Amino acid sequence: MRWAGAAIGAGLAVALLGIGLGDAARADGSRPAYSSSRFNEDWSVLRDPALRSDPFDPIKWIPLNEDGSWYATLGGELRARYEASNKPVFGLGAPDQNDYLLNRLFLFGDIHYGPHLRTFAELASGYAPGFDGTPPPTQEDKLDLLQGFGELSAPIFDGEGSLRAGRQEMSFGSSRLVSVRESPNIRRSFDGVRVSWSDRQDIRIDGFLARPVLLFPGTFDDESDPGQLFWGVYITAAVPGVSGLKADLYYLGLEREDARFAQGLATERRHTIGTRLFGQRSGFDWNVEAAVQFGSFGASDIDAWTVSSDIGYTFSDWTFSPRLGLNADAISGDDDLNDRTLGTFNPLFPKLPYFSEANLVAPANLLDIQPNLTLSLTSTVDLNIGWNPLWKESTEDAIYGASLSPLKGTAGGSSRFIGQQVSTTVNWAATDHVNIGGTYVHYEPGDRVRDAGGRAGDFAAIWAQFLF
Repeated sequence: MRWAGAAIGAGLAVALLGIGLGDAARADGSRPAYSSSRFNEDWSVLRDPALRSDPFDPIKWIPLNEDGSWYATLGGELRARYEASNKPVFGLGAPDQNDYLLNRLFLFGDIHYGPHLRTFAELASGYAPGFDGTPPPTQEDKLDLLQGFGELSAPIFDGEGSLRAGRQEMSFGSSRLVSVRESPNIRRSFDGVRVSWSDRQDIRIDGFLARPVLLFPGTFDDESDPGQLFWGVYITAAVPGVSGLKADLYYLGLEREDARFAQGLATERRHTIGTRLFGQRSGFDWNVEAAVQFGSFGASDIDAWTVSSDIGYTFSDWTFSPRLGLNADAISGDDDLNDRTLGTFNPLFPKLPYFSEANLVAPANLLDIQPNLTLSLTSTVDLNIGWNPLWKESTEDAIYGASLSPLKGTAGGSSRFIGQQVSTTVNWAATDHVNIGGTYVHYEPGDRVRDAGGRAGDFAAIWAQFLF
C-alpha cells in the first residue's frame, strides 16, 4: 500500500484542477460533451462566441483560415490510478501481492481542412511506478503514437460516407468483441483502413481491414502485429415497427499465428457471425447478443458459440433511481482436447476488464451470472454492487486468463465451479472535465481452482481522470 498516498495526492490534484470548470460548459445543451473516443467530438459549434464558456474553449476551435472552415482542435487526458492486487487471478497469477500507481497522459490534435477532410493524431505515455517486476507494455510505454489517421468524408446515397486510414481505435456494439481496453494505461488501437456509411438517423455500416498494434515499452517503437490480421463488417439499425429496439448484425474475421488454447498451439483462422438486440422502453433496458464461430485451428475445425445478456429495470420514481440488473453469459469451451475440433470461443479484442476490475478470467469456456444493483446517489455519483459466480462451460477445457492464455493446471477435472466474486464500484462525474472513481473486489476460488493452487484474494483501485 506504499503508493496509496501518492495516488490519492495525484488524484486530488487532478480533481482540484478541474473543479469549477464544468458548470458553465454543462449549462448549454448545444455544446458537445467529452467522449471516450475523442475523435468523435465536434467543436465546430464554437464558431458562435456565445457558446464559448469554458476555459479550454480557446484550444477547442482554432480557426486556420479567414472563414473558419479550416480549424484545429487540441485536447488530451491526464489519469492517475492506484491498484492493489492480492492473490491475482484467484492466486494463480504473479506476483502474490502487487501495489502500484498507473500514470498516463494522452495529447491529441484534430485538424479539419474544410467539411470533407481531416487528420487526427494522438500521443500516449504510460508509466507504472511501484510495479513489482517488469510492467507489461499495456501499463508502461514511454511515448508512442496511439492514433494517427487521415479521414475523407462526403455525402453519398442520401447519407454520409467516410474513408479512414492509419492507426486508429475501434469499438463496436457493447464492446464485447471489439473494444479500446480502457482500464490499462495504453488503450488498444489498430493499423488499417475503415470505411463507414450512415444515414445520420437509424443505420450505420462499417467495414475494416486492420492489424492490432503490438506494444513495446520504448519511445515510438509500437508497430503493427505481423502475426494477426483482423477484418469485418458491422451493421447497426433500428428495428422497423418496434419502438426502442435496435439491432446489430456483424461478421468478424481473424487470422492469428501461434494461437494457444488448451488443445495446443497452431495458426488460427476464425470467422464470427453474430447479432445483438438492444434498447430501452418503459423502465426496462436490454442488451442481448449471440454469435457463432467457425474456421480452422491448425488441422482442426473451429466450432464455438456465445450467448450474452444484460437486462435491467430502473425504478425512476424511487429514491436513488435503483436499477436492478442481471448479466449472464454462456460461452463455449472445448469438450475434447484430443479430437479435431476446437470448441473454445475466442472473444477477439474484448473490453478489459470484462466481469470486474479484478480481471480474473477471459470470456472463454465460461458460464456466469451477475445480479447487480446500481444506485444514482446524486445526479453525478453512481454506485454499483454485484455478485458473480463463474463456472466452466466444459470441464475438459481450461480456464483462460485475461490474455486468452489457458491457466496451468485448470484443464480437466470433474468440477465446473471456478469461483465467485463480489464487487462494488463508485463513479463520480465531478465536472465536465473530472471523473473520479474506485472499486473493490473480493474473490473466492472453487474446488477446481483450489486444486490448481488457487486462493482467495482482493483487488482495489482508485482513479482520477482529467479531460481537456
